[in-house]
Amino acid sequence: MRFMFVLICIAGVALASDTDISPNPGTPGAADADLTQLDYFDCDALGGSGRSVGVGFDGTNFWVTDAVNTGGPLKILIITGTAPHTQVTIVDQNGTSGWGLRDMCWDGTYMYASESTVVQYYDASYARAGTYTHSAVSPNRAQGYDGTYFYTGSFANTIFQVTWDGVSGSSASSTTWSTAVANGGLYGLAWDAGGNCMWASTASSDGMLYQIDAAGVLITSYDLTPESPTSGGCTMADYTVDIDQLWVLAQGSPDGVYCWETAVSLERDTWGSIKTVF
Repeated sequence: MRFMFVLICIAGVALASDTDISPNPGTPGAADADLTQLDYFDCDALGGSGRSVGVGFDGTNFWVTDAVNTGGPLKILIITGTAPHTQVTIVDQNGTSGWGLRDMCWDGTYMYASESTVVQYYDASYARAGTYTHSAVSPNRAQGYDGTYFYTGSFANTIFQVTWDGVSGSSASSTTWSTAVANGGLYGLAWDAGGNCMWASTASSDGMLYQIDAAGVLITSYDLTPESPTSGGCTMADYTVDIDQLWVLAQGSPDGVYCWETAVSLERDTWGSIKTVF
């Protein structure tokens, strides 16, 4: 069930704030049924400048990257993870420029944020702890982590798997992991440990969200319009016990983050596993 203020969001699309959108939108795939919306917070009302693009979750709070459009250092908004969502603090991005940091992911100790061919990582006190580089794609926008590998991607539909040695300043290697995203606007990646799958959000104005299995094969896709026709980053985060949830940043007017209840589609290998039980 979608919230009643969806109609307000439809009107907001026409007034869209600055968006970091793909110049090559591509062709969307067929969409499955709607996901259920569980929650929402307005980034602009919590300190954003209308240029929020990425989101991560550290187990307690959300981190939202914001490319301040009034000059000065680019920011990271720290926002409470539970409703009513409030601003905890705002911190600098440590010298980034342009759109700065995009999507983010958390490994239990550090928050990793994508920028050009660099990944910056921050500790729980919001201080930058180090960086690593890779040559997979520039600018790398999407940022995901499955407990072993990092994942990234950009204006094309390719998702790269990144292997890093954990040494700050070193260069990571990368290989192509998946081309399951149908359009050219990859922006966010979030590993769903419970579902053993990857979620990919896109900034191609078609509202497409992709669910990809652990082998990089498409499970299904969803249409997030009108709430999030031009998505930014995405992240998994606890909503309530035993409910899977994905939080997707919507680049609109205002910028906001939507929480969607998610479930793994019972297709292909999943059905085969179930049948073996019986």
